[in-house]
Amino acid sequence: ARKLPVIEAEKAFTVRTIILDTGHGGKDAGAIGRVKGTKEKDTALILSKKIKNLLENAGIRVVMIRDNDTFVALPKRSDIANDSGADIFMSIHINASFSKLARGFECYYLSTATDDNARALEAFEDSSLKLSDNADVEHSRRLDKTLWDMTLTENRKESGELAGFICQSVDESQLIKNNGVKAARFYVLKHTHIPSVLVESGYISNRIEEMKLRDQNFLDKMAEAVVRGVLRYKKRYEATEGFTNV
Repeated sequence: ARKLPVIEAEKAFTVRTIILDTGHGGKDAGAIGRVKGTKEKDTALILSKKIKNLLENAGIRVVMIRDNDTFVALPKRSDIANDSGADIFMSIHINASFSKLARGFECYYLSTATDDNARALEAFEDSSLKLSDNADVEHSRRLDKTLWDMTLTENRKESGELAGFICQSVDESQLIKNNGVKAARFYVLKHTHIPSVLVESGYISNRIEEMKLRDQNFLDKMAEAVVRGVLRYKKRYEATEGFTNV
């Protein structure tokens, strides 16, 4: 009998597409540096584009929620991510604090367990909801409990793993102090139905780090460190079929 060709099934646990969510934009400047007046929205966009290029060079499809100085409401960002069929959502931000001494890199994932610093940061990053129309703001006040439970159950482990790999890579780069993995309830993390992290790439409110964040060489190396972490996650995720064996 003629031998039929073997058709391999598509692997279920793969990372093919990443949603890159550049924080703020347009009328929402985000945090602003004390010394040079550096705007978070601008620096985050430069860093996002560098990350995009590196990911695409590694064979990963990247969808950018904004690739110019445009305001995109938080509910719209979540909708784009959920409709994209992507495997990972990564939001890129630059941190800020009332303390001039605060510094370092942090990577957040969704969790109910948060500290005071995380709650303050949530309030700031989610403040752009006030710039949305009334329908968007009203939608933001209602979080479906079933959706919340599903998001935590299905994606929290993967999100925590991804945040860990990114922080490990940044730590190894010795570019910047690594404050490690943090837990928070940012709007875009709560309403996105895939493994999601929010990267805070240094403190624009810190004089020294603001100057670093204006340096293209620093941003190149930061992008490289973040992407190395993502690729480590991808390799581990695919090897263990979604961390089912760990």
